[in-house]
Amino acid sequence: MTNVQGDRISSPWGTLAVVLARVVVPLWLFIGAVLKLIDLSPSYLPAAIIKWSGGLGVDLMFVLRFTIAAELVVVGVMVLMPPLARWTGIVMLASFLPVLIGDLALGASSCGCFGAVSMSPWVTLVTDVTFLLGLAVCGRGDPRLELTSSLPTGRVVVAGLWALASVVLAFGLRAPAQSTPTSGDDPSGSVVETALPADGYYLPDYQAWEGVPFTELDVASWVEGLPADIASGLQYVIFYRKDCEHCHHLMELYFSQSLPAPTTAIAVPERAGFPTENVQPFPCLECRTAELPAGVDWFLQTPVLVRLFDGKVECVSEVDPETPECLEL
Repeated sequence: MTNVQGDRISSPWGTLAVVLARVVVPLWLFIGAVLKLIDLSPSYLPAAIIKWSGGLGVDLMFVLRFTIAAELVVVGVMVLMPPLARWTGIVMLASFLPVLIGDLALGASSCGCFGAVSMSPWVTLVTDVTFLLGLAVCGRGDPRLELTSSLPTGRVVVAGLWALASVVLAFGLRAPAQSTPTSGDDPSGSVVETALPADGYYLPDYQAWEGVPFTELDVASWVEGLPADIASGLQYVIFYRKDCEHCHHLMELYFSQSLPAPTTAIAVPERAGFPTENVQPFPCLECRTAELPAGVDWFLQTPVLVRLFDGKVECVSEVDPETPECLEL
């Protein structure tokens, strides 16, 4: 059955595209934006976005807020302005594809599209491509989704107000407090109070670490239990996660017997704390142990191996456990 609008005929496939453009895709985007707003944590951004933005020095909290605002604005346009709905959806969905492909290349377990709710990048990629093809193919030529030379004034005003409210909400909502003081051990033996990162996350710039005394790095100020002799001779530091299989493999291969040099293993928690499931055995029995505090999103892709000499960072890298850069054997 077909519907006639003027001298144009709307097919069932066109009706499917209208439902996608006016209901399904906006709802998909709205759910993602709301879930990201609830937690408002950059740790749930796609891994590719974190890596690309971090490399450029872009504030991840700004990226998160901008993403939420953009998704909410697009929702309003697709629902309120039918002539723009199809092409707005096509552009938005197409912009997601490089990010999802980047997540897959990085081995991310979650796409970061729905905040703390984990969803495989494969599932999201297949869904987005399906929606994209539905809008591009099924909606082609349907009069209900065609671009027009003018738009109803009332709908434009409402869409504008929605867009303004979306931006105010995304950038005005306060993130959960993260910058609570934590006690750390100074290498001299005194206890100091250090505020956690004010933005609620820490993104390392490994290149800036090289040649700098480890104790002068900002990350070192947050380590609890750092040994007092960290500035003596050749030493290694391993940043690891307790449920990280690659970290366990690295330590089992190179740090489970006699150590190549004094080694400090620093446990990196998730923001909510250390995991209770899938915890790997700790084979580095001779390692000195320390840890970073919870309450922060630590963007260290573990294992991270640091080689020190007389306290200065000679080499630092997110390593492959089979062939770890920075390890001198």
